[in-house]
Amino acid sequence: RVREEPTAPMSRADDERPPKRRRVLSDAEDEPTRELQRDPLDIRGSLLELHQNMPSFSDVCVVVEGSKSSQEFACIGAVLASASRPLAAMLYGESSRMVTPSAGSSRPRLVLRGTEPWCFDLLLRYVHGLQVALDVDMALTLYHAADYYEVLPLRDGCCAFLLDAVDQANCISLLCRSQTVGCEPLETRCVELLAYDHLAAVSKRDCAFASLDPRLLERVLRRDTLVCATEEETVLALLRWYDDADLPAAGSTSHATSQSSDDRPPPSEERYGWLLRLLRHVRWNLLPPASHQALIGRFARLRTPMLDGSPSASAGLQEHASPRAEPPPRRRRLARAA
Repeated sequence: RVREEPTAPMSRADDERPPKRRRVLSDAEDEPTRELQRDPLDIRGSLLELHQNMPSFSDVCVVVEGSKSSQEFACIGAVLASASRPLAAMLYGESSRMVTPSAGSSRPRLVLRGTEPWCFDLLLRYVHGLQVALDVDMALTLYHAADYYEVLPLRDGCCAFLLDAVDQANCISLLCRSQTVGCEPLETRCVELLAYDHLAAVSKRDCAFASLDPRLLERVLRRDTLVCATEEETVLALLRWYDDADLPAAGSTSHATSQSSDDRPPPSEERYGWLLRLLRHVRWNLLPPASHQALIGRFARLRTPMLDGSPSASAGLQEHASPRAEPPPRRRRLARAA
């Protein structure tokens, strides 16, 4: 047999031996890592400092030629390029030929036409992190400029401001201007305000209601979802659109001295033709007989391109104010407080 050697008992010192230290891993893939990122407020602070010291840091002179005035702006090309793709192309890309040397200055010049200097100044302030105060007129012009230069956060901010500003008193004027600057969300909001809630109210409160494009008004009237308290209010709104066509805008100096409604010349034949066309979309079946007869009497007193009270004018209006054989879908009504 193999003789087993007795094992020596462990000493107290062996029991208290400290644990081995862990080795530092040599494999780089297993090393712990950390990512650091600059605080956005710190970045904004740097942009503000650049704006405050623009004469020292600028490397390009941007000449903005508006409709009535022009102004030169000392700018930092890289900052503009980082915020605007079109400006990046003008400064460093395919359109860089637009940047020309400047006589007597080390900074090259970039000429921008079609933008108002005050509008470019606000855009420049926004790019450098400064706050921009807005009103409706400024927001419309600034929206157009921000959309053109693709400063998209500024464009979207102006759009959000304009959407919140729409009400019964400015709906039509904002609708017309939204088409001028190409702001589709604003156009949609104005049309929805007309169709879903306030056609009659807008016709009373917005002095620009008579300037509404009849094609757009027809689009609204065709909707089965047009919301109105009564169909009579829809007819009265059409008559205001027709009869107020030649009234001066509210606040005009000539408004107080304008002719009375009896002395004013009648609207044009084209507008009268549009009135007849728009009346076809009225849901006459929804009118009580008394309201229908009252409107017929009002038509007889309406100013038309023909002689007032002539049989042709009266007959033409009454023909378009006759109920249809098959009633169209009923419109939704505004809930009235008890």
